[in-house]
Amino acid sequence: MEKLIDYPDADITFRSSDNFDFRVQKLFIVKSSPVLNGIIQAASGNSEVALRGPREHPPVVQIPERGAILYNLFTFLLPMAPVLPSTVEETMELLSVAQKYEMSHVLVHIRASISLNDPPLINKNNALRVYSLAQHYSLRQEMVQVARITLKFTLTIESLEGKLDVMPGDHLYELWRYHQRVKDNLVANVHGFRNSDALIALRSLDCLVLSSDIPKWIDEYIVSVVSDPSLFDLTKFQTALARHVSSWGGNGMGKDGCSHCAYIPGQNIDEFWMALTTFLHANMEMVSIIGHVDYIA
Repeated sequence: MEKLIDYPDADITFRSSDNFDFRVQKLFIVKSSPVLNGIIQAASGNSEVALRGPREHPPVVQIPERGAILYNLFTFLLPMAPVLPSTVEETMELLSVAQKYEMSHVLVHIRASISLNDPPLINKNNALRVYSLAQHYSLRQEMVQVARITLKFTLTIESLEGKLDVMPGDHLYELWRYHQRVKDNLVANVHGFRNSDALIALRSLDCLVLSSDIPKWIDEYIVSVVSDPSLFDLTKFQTALARHVSSWGGNGMGKDGCSHCAYIPGQNIDEFWMALTTFLHANMEMVSIIGHVDYIA
């Protein structure tokens, strides 16, 4: 058998489904995984697997995972440089194996490594595929993470053209339900947000067209984001501002634009954007927690 890992003073060998061996020290395994510890303990009753310490040919325990995934897993278990798989599909499989063997600390380590990827491993372009994989492997944290990423685009037949083959219909339906619940939650709470102290910095602005005591164009932007969270983007907000200050034709105002909003202090914009971000994320979190069993798990 080819050895993918041959750790010094190894006292047990794990053999993959495709017959690759990993010679390691039990100490690292039993401290990281109660499930693998149980497998080792069960095997210790087998005369062929006498688990009594280092030897030239450590006892063998067969486990059902592929060698490539086990190699990545053991790099996060042993004192060595951790290695993530090269594809998002294998990375999700690695997370599922760590979850299967109840390796909580290893899961944290793997997720931390994933978060350091640049460009991000999980992004808008592969979100549907990753969401489907997360559903398949019951990776709840990734389901929620990717579901939030998908809010950056709308789930319509047009936007999903050419992408429907990457996920089963039931997974797509669950994702659509998530989008609807987020929107429902935002609609239910937006009135309180528009009248809250979070927008107090905007109430000092001198824009002549107001709504809820704040510039109407900002109020309209808030309403648009509630209806379509994919519009929550600083570039789109700046575009709305530019459109407002460049022309007021049709409102009975000057055609040269709004001189008041043309010079909104940067601090005011920062405070508004922080308030809007907090409002949106808080509502997403409420949906994730309240409806978790219904549409995420």
